[in-house]
Amino acid sequence: MKAAFVLVALAALSLAVWLAGFGGAASRLLIENAVAQPMDDGHLGAFLSIDNQGAPDRLLSVSSPVAAATLYSPASAEGLPVPSGHSALALDAAHISIRQPETPFAHGALVPLVLSFANAGDVTVKARMSDPAQAGAAGEVGLFGMGDICIVGDGEPAPEITIDATPEGDGWQVRITASDFTFSEDLMGLYHVPGTGHGHIYVGGMKLGRLFAPEYHIGPLPPGSHEIRVTLNTNDHRAYVVGDTPVTASTIITVD
Repeated sequence: MKAAFVLVALAALSLAVWLAGFGGAASRLLIENAVAQPMDDGHLGAFLSIDNQGAPDRLLSVSSPVAAATLYSPASAEGLPVPSGHSALALDAAHISIRQPETPFAHGALVPLVLSFANAGDVTVKARMSDPAQAGAAGEVGLFGMGDICIVGDGEPAPEITIDATPEGDGWQVRITASDFTFSEDLMGLYHVPGTGHGHIYVGGMKLGRLFAPEYHIGPLPPGSHEIRVTLNTNDHRAYVVGDTPVTASTIITVD
């Protein structure tokens, strides 16, 4: 009975550490799905998801004890906002760039990374080496990160988009106005149908997720100015481009 009590106590302590986070009682970060993929430029890109069930935070920097690692932050020089809720470091958004060591990491190897958060402090994760990532042409047309694009053909619907963000509750409500475009969750991941697809939404370069409707709620954000950006994408996840202009819109919000 005593041994069972000790096991229960240890389990409760582990849960309490996760709930308290690494830097204070308000930190409740769960980091998952960390992978590292070779990129076309010889570096590695590291990607992961963050489930923040506590107060908003900010990812300030990243390092590694075995390789040079930096944070690719396309929209914010003050680190990446980590709102309450789900967000991600992704191929088409902010992510981690790692310089391969002299002896490259083998497929399946674990690459240790230290993520430094403003509130949660230093959090260590291990990204598993995976297959190479396809860079695509997204960066060539001014989109975040990397990824494929879809240039609208002659006679096809040419989507346009505007967005607006207003305070709602303890977060922000984003409303999207799109023309010549139909949101479709049912076709996601399937064949391309001109003028249909979904959106991708970002805050400060951090990817929040996909849009299957013209509204999206962002949870509480850390203080400061943040860029909210939405792109329109095809069913097979390519970013729409009309001529040489990506179909994207952004707005700046300020959190006191």
